[in-house]
Amino acid sequence: MLIRTAPDVYDKLRHLGGMATDDVLTPNSVPSPRSMEYQTRGGYTPTAGVYRAAMPNGKRISLLRVMFSDHCMMDCHYCPNSYWVPRRRYGFTVDELAKLFDTMHSRHQVDGLFLSSGIFNSPDQTMERLIGVVDALRNRYGFKGYVHLKVMPGASTDAVHEGARLGTRLSINMESPTREHLEKVSGMKQFDEGMLAPMQAVQSLMAERYGTAVGQATQLVVGAADETDWDIYLRQRQLYNEFQFKRVYYNAFRPIQFTPLELHAPTPPIREHRLYQMDWLSRIYKFTEDEMRPAFGQDGLLDLDMDPKLTIALQQIDRFPMDINAASHDDLLRVPGIGPVAAQRIIQQRKQHSISRWQELKAMGVIVKRAQPFVRYVGYKPEFFRQAQLPLLAALSSDPVPALSQPAEELSSKKSIALSPAGFDAIHQKHIGTGCATCPLHQAACGGVSTAA
Repeated sequence: MLIRTAPDVYDKLRHLGGMATDDVLTPNSVPSPRSMEYQTRGGYTPTAGVYRAAMPNGKRISLLRVMFSDHCMMDCHYCPNSYWVPRRRYGFTVDELAKLFDTMHSRHQVDGLFLSSGIFNSPDQTMERLIGVVDALRNRYGFKGYVHLKVMPGASTDAVHEGARLGTRLSINMESPTREHLEKVSGMKQFDEGMLAPMQAVQSLMAERYGTAVGQATQLVVGAADETDWDIYLRQRQLYNEFQFKRVYYNAFRPIQFTPLELHAPTPPIREHRLYQMDWLSRIYKFTEDEMRPAFGQDGLLDLDMDPKLTIALQQIDRFPMDINAASHDDLLRVPGIGPVAAQRIIQQRKQHSISRWQELKAMGVIVKRAQPFVRYVGYKPEFFRQAQLPLLAALSSDPVPALSQPAEELSSKKSIALSPAGFDAIHQKHIGTGCATCPLHQAACGGVSTAA
């Protein structure tokens, strides 16, 4: 005899806790070979629905990261929760989820809540249920801790205000960088009214309540709408500068069966990694738009084979080698292999004595192999013709760099680089499309002037 039973609250947690992984754009959890924990970006999941999130100060906090329901009326072509996918759906009631969280919190399993949902019936009706859960936690169970509440695309200003009254942090997922790209992957979501308007409301409310201490975060699905990396850069720059966002997360598109994009090629994970590097340069290193532009090719994409910071440095080789004992903090951050911590240590060390050895830089956290072609100090100054022979730059040529066959003075006076004709031609052809002024080794080396001439 076949007996059919309804899922209990823990069945729902096992399913909807896992679905929340897709919502916050971390890779699907996979068991660690050393334990039963589940590894994800920024933290790990020790059990269904519980996420050990990494905090900016290095500490970790246990969050119940869960979706209220995976029922969704939207037609997003990339989403496993969209109505295209024929599968069994799950959902909590308000009382079920509030009681579940209180039970887990009283057992010290979780410290806070990350709550999202698919959109059922309408954005405001969905927000009403989510707000109901948080209201029950605050007023019925007396929970005063951290609650990150996702705002549904298209939610009204009243719903945003009510969410801000109860939640610690609010955010909305943007998914695509422009209106045109969003239209390619969804015929139901609206970019300006559904995304930007709620973001502006959240930004105003968060600024009134916390100042700049608490900002928004959002996610972008990379590759689903065939957007360029330059499109993404322009949008994230606006979000950081105008909306005071704390983070923009990127997720490489993965095709989902039964969706309209199931035959679309997946986005290489390295592209996601390059976008995070680009984001770091813009947000932490404070690279300007003009400084960032050389990192993007004519097609608007980042080079998948090279760190964007190195790409920019090679496009501006004339400003190097940089004097490690005189460069400003901002200039040091433009050197490949030197990050914010290492740059600050260099500044502090210079107050005591000049830096004169690679061992000192290595002890300060500098990645010597990457920095070597771009810095100089007393006793070490790589000339233009010798830069191409250093391991980092030599590896970029498809033809090995031969030993110097001409006196250094003669090569230096020509301001050329000791590459063989084949190696020179390979580099020249790679950059001829953007003009010889962008030659990565030295501008004077381009223009069709071969070292063999």
